[in-house]
Amino acid sequence: MELQFLGVGSFFTKTDYHNNLCINSNILIDCGFTAARSLRDQGRNFGDIDHLFITHTHADHIGGLEECAFFNRYVAGERKPKLNLPAPLADQLWEGSLRNGLQDEAAGAHGLEDYFDIVVVQDTFEIEGVSFRVVPTNHVTDKFCCGLVIDDRVYFSGDTRFDPDMVSEHGSSADVIYHEVQFFEGGIHTGLAELMTLPEELRNKISLMHYGDNWVDFQTEAEEAGFSWARRHVSYTH
Repeated sequence: MELQFLGVGSFFTKTDYHNNLCINSNILIDCGFTAARSLRDQGRNFGDIDHLFITHTHADHIGGLEECAFFNRYVAGERKPKLNLPAPLADQLWEGSLRNGLQDEAAGAHGLEDYFDIVVVQDTFEIEGVSFRVVPTNHVTDKFCCGLVIDDRVYFSGDTRFDPDMVSEHGSSADVIYHEVQFFEGGIHTGLAELMTLPEELRNKISLMHYGDNWVDFQTEAEEAGFSWARRHVSYTH
């Protein structure tokens, strides 16, 4: 299984693109508004993506879906990639986020299903032989968000506040943990200082993602604690 991040940056990134993960070149986990640009940098486009999965509805995770929908409908010959959604997002994504931009009654575009092949997934599901397990996270109160366990080898935290029990539960048996991080206190993400309280055996598995553009200011401190860094457009084999 090959993983490649289209981006590793936070919502506010101007240099590292949004934290969207590509698996085996055609499965995309989240689709922020920098996804198309990142694909273009590699000589690719949304026509190369066959499956998408959305973890939650913040713009750095769904902001590229409108372009993905229009590209496949109008440029790629009415192609409909599969859009895999946890049940809580199945209605929310259209009504709460995409309807105003994508609805076009005159063109026969009445709903999300006119652009994508919608697949409402269960807690465990499979895409082209890759297994996934949904791990709900505490990101924003009363809003669904999740991480993933991928092929029982990779724990992908998704966006989350610090939850050491969750990291231990899903990361202890994983080969690698891709965990989000921020470099300031407060908010709805996990701080580097918080991650440093984890046991050494977990820290040594963690590759940091979803970080600020100033990550180099924290590079030595993080690496001395055992962490590594996920980088965009680098292939990781698991």
